[in-house]
Amino acid sequence: MKLNYRDKIIAAILIAITILLIGFFAFIKPKYKDIKAHKETLKDVQKTEKEIRAKIAEIPGLKKDILKIYEDTTAITANFVPVKDVQDPVVIDRYMRDFAEKANAKLMSVELQEAKLSPIDYYFNSRTDNFAEMRSAADIDGSLKKEYEQLTAADTAVSQRAKESIMQTQYGISVHGTKKAIWAYLEELKKFDKTATINSVTMGDSSFGQNDAKAANVSLPDSKDSDEEVTVDANGKKISNATDVKIVVTLYSVFDMSKPNVDEVPSSN
Repeated sequence: MKLNYRDKIIAAILIAITILLIGFFAFIKPKYKDIKAHKETLKDVQKTEKEIRAKIAEIPGLKKDILKIYEDTTAITANFVPVKDVQDPVVIDRYMRDFAEKANAKLMSVELQEAKLSPIDYYFNSRTDNFAEMRSAADIDGSLKKEYEQLTAADTAVSQRAKESIMQTQYGISVHGTKKAIWAYLEELKKFDKTATINSVTMGDSSFGQNDAKAANVSLPDSKDSDEEVTVDANGKKISNATDVKIVVTLYSVFDMSKPNVDEVPSSN
């Protein structure tokens, strides 16, 4: 079939349109889908980038908070006897000997027990509500109950608080001295700048010789104002105005917190 010029033009146009359609479906449409997918991926990446930048912006504040916690913790742990010292009898003996020298007492011995982990007790007023029934009968609007709960709120909160454990080491300290010296020694223990508890004080002679001197009808200087020990003879018996004292003390220890390295990024490997 022979085509005239007009038909050839129409055929050429149809062929061109067909080629364009084939190109669109074969190349352009898939590319369009790829572009659309890439746009969605770009949105996700941009969102992730925004989140990462937000976290990076928080880092200086987090560093500051971490270092503040470290500084506060270090200040608190400074009140405790270092772990490396608490089981060293030489270090503890030096503490107690220094106290004795300041008080003009004689340190006889320091006995060390093994350190152990023990819970810390909280001090609070344990209340027994003996008038609950009477209060309830008179409490028409609930105000009496509310008033009582406010009064006991602090003690109730402490009584329900979980107990934390801490390293505790107990020592038996034997000292000898006059009343003035022993009192001064106890005062030095009281001023000790580490966390400690004086559990008990047992005196060999709480009258510092006065009862024995009175019974023997002899004069013995009262040692409350003197560091000097005086001994008198009463029918062959030596009576002194000084005595031996056994003091049981508990010292508390915690491990020092390592300073965090906030500038080094840990490896993910």
